[in-house]
Amino acid sequence: MSKIPFIVDIDLNKNQLLNAALQNLALHPGSPVEGQIYYNTADDTPYVYAPSNPDSVAGWLDLGILYTHPSFTARTPTLTGANVLASFSSNAEGHVTAASARLLTLADLGYTGAANANNYVHPSYTARDSGALTGVQVVSRVTSDTFGHITALTTRSITNADIDQIIINDALSSSATYTWSVDKIQAFIANAISGQMVYIGGYNAATNSPDLELGTGIKIGYTYTVTSAGDFFTEAVQAGDMLIAEVDNPTLVTDWTVVNKNIPDIVDASETAKGIIEIATQAEVDAGIDALRAVTPETLKNRLDAFDISDTYAETFGNGILQSFTITHNLNDVDVLVSIREVGSGLRVEAQWVVTNVNVITISTNSVPTSNFYRVTIKK
Repeated sequence: MSKIPFIVDIDLNKNQLLNAALQNLALHPGSPVEGQIYYNTADDTPYVYAPSNPDSVAGWLDLGILYTHPSFTARTPTLTGANVLASFSSNAEGHVTAASARLLTLADLGYTGAANANNYVHPSYTARDSGALTGVQVVSRVTSDTFGHITALTTRSITNADIDQIIINDALSSSATYTWSVDKIQAFIANAISGQMVYIGGYNAATNSPDLELGTGIKIGYTYTVTSAGDFFTEAVQAGDMLIAEVDNPTLVTDWTVVNKNIPDIVDASETAKGIIEIATQAEVDAGIDALRAVTPETLKNRLDAFDISDTYAETFGNGILQSFTITHNLNDVDVLVSIREVGSGLRVEAQWVVTNVNVITISTNSVPTSNFYRVTIKK
């Protein structure tokens, strides 16, 4: 029987091992490792090697021994109506060996006799009726005693203060039922727009106009464009540069972000400098010697499509008779990659294969494949 030797553990990543069979042997395998499992064809029993298990024999634990539960008489005391479980007994294994039932009595409920079972008389109370609560009238107070009976009931009319308390609630972050006061809404809007970029206008760096270096009244996010070149604090800026305030009332150059927009000053890109880069032609991509031009997806695909694929060989095999197949690939190399799949389903399969020589490999299978059932692809 052909087999594929593995020299590392196989991790199925919690996937199922389908249609698998244990190794079939007539005797225990030699030099076993703990946890090794096989099926003994002599006594039709699976075994696992567990040398520390007290039930194992010579280290092998018989997995064919099944537990048989002892038989017991069914216990079914009747528990209908006022019948309750009176007692039950169990043995050391937790099995019920006896059970009995009895009737529930008045003594169980705390009564000394039948006369005590219905001696409660509900006290009389005056009816409480507030009448129809029309308009803005609401119940203002309900008083009850320790038995839960209502002893007093009063009403009142809703006031403006009640409406304000119900409708306006500044403590909430959001609500579909309540609203905020004008002060709360104004503060929320001011906080929402704080820090956003707001374009103010041009800035003359030659005259510092308007005076950005003083910083008074400037808010975070205020944005200016340089209209005349000059020094901004100690940093030279040019027309087209953008200045963005990072804090309120900025007084240092580090309180600003300066965005350079002077495109003509950008240099050509290289392996050591950022800049403008040119797209390579197909001829330059094919030559592969220019390090200063960029390759596009189209030119790259054209180049890959033109590669010589003569370092790959494929063949269909299987004839309904043999289990060993000689594949002549003529790649003149023993360092080859082999992939095998089913022709009909496209599923990849694993089979044993060996390198016979630089131009031939031999594939072995456990069963006889039908005609042209598999296809092998061999690559250098």
